[in-house]
Amino acid sequence: MIPGDILVSRLNAPIGRACIVPDLGTRVVTSVDNVICRPVKDYFQKYIIYRFNSSDYWHELGLIASGATMQRIGRKELGNVRIAWPPLPEQQAIAAFLDTQTTRIDALIAEYEKLIALLKEKRQALISHAVTKGLNPDVPMKDSGVEWLGEVPEGWGLRKLAWSFGLIGSGTTPPTDKIETWYSDCGTPWVTTGELRENVILETNKSVTDEALTAITALRKYPPGTLLVAMYGATIFRIGLLGIEATCNQACCALVNPCGIDVKFLFHWIIAFRDTLTTLLASGGGQPNINRETVANLKLFSPPLPEQQAIAAYLDNETAKMDALIQQAKQGIELLKERRTTLISDAVTGKIDVREYI
Repeated sequence: MIPGDILVSRLNAPIGRACIVPDLGTRVVTSVDNVICRPVKDYFQKYIIYRFNSSDYWHELGLIASGATMQRIGRKELGNVRIAWPPLPEQQAIAAFLDTQTTRIDALIAEYEKLIALLKEKRQALISHAVTKGLNPDVPMKDSGVEWLGEVPEGWGLRKLAWSFGLIGSGTTPPTDKIETWYSDCGTPWVTTGELRENVILETNKSVTDEALTAITALRKYPPGTLLVAMYGATIFRIGLLGIEATCNQACCALVNPCGIDVKFLFHWIIAFRDTLTTLLASGGGQPNINRETVANLKLFSPPLPEQQAIAAYLDNETAKMDALIQQAKQGIELLKERRTTLISDAVTGKIDVREYI
């Protein structure tokens, strides 16, 4: 390839997406799944890129693509696609118009993304402060003796999770050789770590049969209010709170029947210190892991139960407000992306008057 060539993907997601080859000052090659297009003088590169990245063009290519899970289009089929091209001055005007408009949209998207990042940072700081310092700014403090924790309120005591729950359990994965025997669409919900998203779990992707619960002793039901903690890999120390009766796989640690500790307070505490706990307690290098013993031996400073409940209620309320703002910002981004896509498609197909850019 040479600088200025246009690279077009023959694979889906989506087929036909394109870019201009930059001048990197060195030789550039590409894979067999891309097509190199070298425009002649009557075609403006930037217009071609916008045309090739328009939703109607992707849709047209999708109709003639082949393949089941990974669709692709052949070079011959791609070369036979017919496109109506405006004169060169109009191509340049459309590209100039889209450069201006998409730059504005991209700037707005960047502002929304910045807002989301700030809200998430503020959310994390709010949780961390509340679960370590409490809600009373004037309370006397004491040294926790833990370097990364610092001072805690004087009335707070050290608590071990093994002392705080009637049961610390786990689950398992039923064999997949008899799917009809062990799995059911209307059985007991079965939670995997992918479903632990700092959320209340009200439904799951899979369920297991009563026969599975009877035959597989490691598979047991847990009541609503059970706190599930992920123990393996990328999801380690991610959590979810059961809002339904459910079972789980072996990668989840289940904290059941709390005694002297508010589950929602612990929920927020783990969110606050997930990264720290992973660094201090996980083993396994690139695939960090913990086990039930690790979770049972966790210790935290906590206030008396009524104060825990007050902190948890405060955080539930405040984080809900922030989550709503984050969701609004995400919706704003999606609307802007839709606007950008529509604008490109309308401009490259002549539905927008761009004569002032000529």
